[in-house]
Amino acid sequence: MELYSQVYDYLLIVMSVLGVGVFVILQFITPAYGMTFNTRWGFSVRSNLGWFIMEIPVFFTMLVLYFISLYFNIRPFNIVTFIMFFIFEFHYFQRSFIFPLLMKGQSKMPLSIIITGFVFNTCNAIMQGGWLFYFCPENYYPIEWLWSPQFIVGFIIFLGGMVLNIYADRVIRDLRTDPYDNNYYLPQKGPFKYVNSVNYLGEILEWFGFAILTWSVSGLVFCLWTCANIIPRAKAVYERYELFFGEEFTSQKRYKILPFVY
Repeated sequence: MELYSQVYDYLLIVMSVLGVGVFVILQFITPAYGMTFNTRWGFSVRSNLGWFIMEIPVFFTMLVLYFISLYFNIRPFNIVTFIMFFIFEFHYFQRSFIFPLLMKGQSKMPLSIIITGFVFNTCNAIMQGGWLFYFCPENYYPIEWLWSPQFIVGFIIFLGGMVLNIYADRVIRDLRTDPYDNNYYLPQKGPFKYVNSVNYLGEILEWFGFAILTWSVSGLVFCLWTCANIIPRAKAVYERYELFFGEEFTSQKRYKILPFVY
């Protein structure tokens, strides 16, 4: 088990370094999906299928890691880690099975984006599941953890981020009344008056909260990756809104993603 623990530690280091690298690269390259789609990234499929393929491995990998740990009695059942597992899986159930079904329009996603997302999500499930079910100290999560400041604060932030993320997705989705409409519209409701990428802000809050409630390096690495991927994405979306809507958009002086910061 010690060897596996060392491999796991190296995985966290490699993923941290890659996350920083991704952030730098995305300052110069904009992945081609959603509003920034183009055909230069190769073969593409429908976005809802792409999201399903990309998100599903994290849900099932986490599930398999959990049941292997229980079946082989690697770690006894722990209500705290089970709740963390449930929180994580609840998010990815929504993103894997519900979100793609609700999508409107006929937008496409390149296979190259899907493959990279598939690989990252699998690695992320190994990071989170590895910590919770295999490598965290055996007494790290006693029952008292559930009323500790880090769990309470982290859970509130996570839940708030999830609600914000789902709400923002619904606002954007409802701008299209025709399921085959591929046009983009300017969301104006609620927090969209102040922040352009409300959905991305919600996702950052979710994984920032998860890092706090687990109080783990693995959670922190995932939060780092989320920011590295999403903050440059928010900038690209902001620029695309400027191009599409001009003064109607720029006159609102919205923040790109982080209120009062960026």
